[in-house]
Formats: sequence, C-alpha cells, structure tokens
Amino acid sequence: MRILIAVMTVAMLCSGCIGTTDFYGNTLDPKPVSPFELFDDNGDKFNLSMIDSDVIMVGFIHTSCLEECDDLSTSMNETYNLLSSQEQQKVSLLTITTDPWHDDSNRLYHYKRNNSVEWPHLTVSNINSELEMIESVWASFGTSVEVSANLTDSLARCSIHLMNYTVTHTVHAVLVDVDRDVRVQWLQSEWDSESVAADIRKLSSE
Repeated sequence: MRILIAVMTVAMLCSGCIGTTDFYGNTLDPKPVSPFELFDDNGDKFNLSMIDSDVIMVGFIHTSCLEECDDLSTSMNETYNLLSSQEQQKVSLLTITTDPWHDDSNRLYHYKRNNSVEWPHLTVSNINSELEMIESVWASFGTSVEVSANLTDSLARCSIHLMNYTVTHTVHAVLVDVDRDVRVQWLQSEWDSESVAADIRKLSSE
C-alpha cells in the first residue's frame, strides 16, 4: 500500500511538470502565427513556408524609429553570433516593419545595409490592399502598433520624406518554434543576448 501511494504521488508530481518549459524570456501561450505573404527588402514575395529552421526569431522595427530599433537589430545579430555554426543552421531571423506606410522594400534594404545585418526585412507592396494582412501579422506576435498624427510635418530619419505621423510600437522579438507557434518574447528593454541564445537552444532541442 505504501509503495502504491508513493508511486501515485510521484506520478502526480510529474504530471504537473509535463509540457512546462522554463525560458529566460517571457513565456507565451503557444499560438500559431497567422499565415501571411509579405515582401522582402529585395521586393520578392516571402512567407513562413520558405523557412525550414527549427526556430525563427522575428523582430519588429521601423526605419524612422531611433536608437531602440537599431539596438534591437544589433541585439538580434549579437545573439545569432553567440550560437555555434551548427546551432545557427537551426535558426532563422526575420524583421517585420511596423511602418508599412513609409518602409518600402528599398528603404528596408538600405536600413539592413546601414545596420550591417543580413536577414530578410519584410513589408507590404500595396498599403491599401495589404494593411489588414500586416495588421494580423502584428497581432499574431503580440505587437502593439499605434499611429498618431504630428502637429507639424517632420523630416523622416535619413530621408527627404516628410512624416505627418508617428509610429509607436512594441520593440521586441518573438521566438517561434518548429510548429510555427509563438513561444517566447524578448523586449529590447530587457534583452540579454546570452539568455536569448539559451532560449533558442532550448526551443531547437524540443
């Protein structure tokens, strides 16, 4: 009887542990990313089915955002470089703009070059017909995007383009697993590259 009780107790304790994973970043309820088709910085169509990596790290920036967005790009790159060459084969990086009104493929291409990063940066090709789609992408990743009107037009960063609005958004990256569910969020304000790399390793080993 004592043996039976002991076995039942162990089983109950273990059952509570099944499926739980401790991450250094903010653990998200696993939810599938909405299917999408965006355009990369070369103007080519892009969707998640084109990636066969175990883990995808997806960051959100816009090119008129100041240091915080540049810092996120730097942090993502730094994290990737902490991985071994074998580990790098299991992860892909993406960046999605939160200002598709201004960030076309050409502007994202130059943003990539200015920040010395290599992975695809995504936007829409037609804001009028594709705004709803990219809004659903932001929602899939828990990315809040707010657009407010400026009192006066201001010159866009590194551009002759006048901006009559300001975009405020969640500056973060989200780790997506092999099932294409969102799993871990890392805010730029809380970023620790060693810990993000550890979370990537943990996800890729599931």
